[in-house]
Amino acid sequence: MENINTIVIFSIAIGGAIFVGLVLFWFVSVYLKKRVGSEVSAKPAAVSTPRGPWDEKRTHPRLSVSWPAFIPTPQGPLTAQLRDISQGGAFVVCPAPLALSERFQINIAVPERTTITLNAEVVWSNANVSTETIINRGMGIRFVENDAASRRALADALSLLVTGFTTQKDDAQRATIDGKAG
Repeated sequence: MENINTIVIFSIAIGGAIFVGLVLFWFVSVYLKKRVGSEVSAKPAAVSTPRGPWDEKRTHPRLSVSWPAFIPTPQGPLTAQLRDISQGGAFVVCPAPLALSERFQINIAVPERTTITLNAEVVWSNANVSTETIINRGMGIRFVENDAASRRALADALSLLVTGFTTQKDDAQRATIDGKAG
């Protein structure tokens, strides 16, 4: 009987030692990853990594806005709010996003400016995502097939947002303030 008790105690001791060893190994490996990983990540990468489908593909920088907009639909105007915008597209917050690839006109009410009407296409939507998962129901749109006047009106609105001046109408005022004229 004493022989069996010795074997049980010895087995428990070996199991405990293995467990403690694994915990120590885990602790040291996590510590080293944090310690060495932070030094490695601080250095710039010498080799460029291939781009995946989830990487940023925008060619124009986005600007945060809160501009009202509406989209004419056969059921009546769909009221919306722009959360960000660029020369290439925008994020439109609306209760019922349109279908993917749908083309439409959007009327954007730029503060202190006239309404800009642009042609757009839905490139992504969170219409099928559960309400618990998303913050703002809406869709990403791309501006397509707009005439030069519409593109210029958008460029002026974005320029006004960034600099306080438009790209065309306020060039003379900007030059005067910069000390280049008058």
